[in-house]
Amino acid sequence: PSCWGLSDEAINDICFGPHPAILEFESKLTKLFHEFIISRLPEAVLGACVSPLTANAPTHGDSFHYHIDADPLQVPASPWSDIFGVYPNRSRGKPRFVSCLIYLNDEWDGEKWGAPTEFLDPP
Repeated sequence: PSCWGLSDEAINDICFGPHPAILEFESKLTKLFHEFIISRLPEAVLGACVSPLTANAPTHGDSFHYHIDADPLQVPASPWSDIFGVYPNRSRGKPRFVSCLIYLNDEWDGEKWGAPTEFLDPP
């Protein structure tokens, strides 16, 4: 495989099973951004084929490219777009889409190992 991602069963488990570590992380996000309502991307936004949580483990030699995790300007017709419309992210009064990456390494030596994660957040 191009990376060691989770099986569909494991993704369903982390999305819908009780996991104290995930709940703790979500709780910390809620406390950090207390002025916002923090939630996972609901199925109504992109459909059942896109999970609100996922995991992978890239290995040496893998090649990755920029991609869009989710963009409210590009959502398909859905109950979500019926209510909120299609809009640029960060539009006042509209839900924001935010991606959050968690690295589980005990240490990270970006200079030695390379493989930086780079973000593009267009206005």
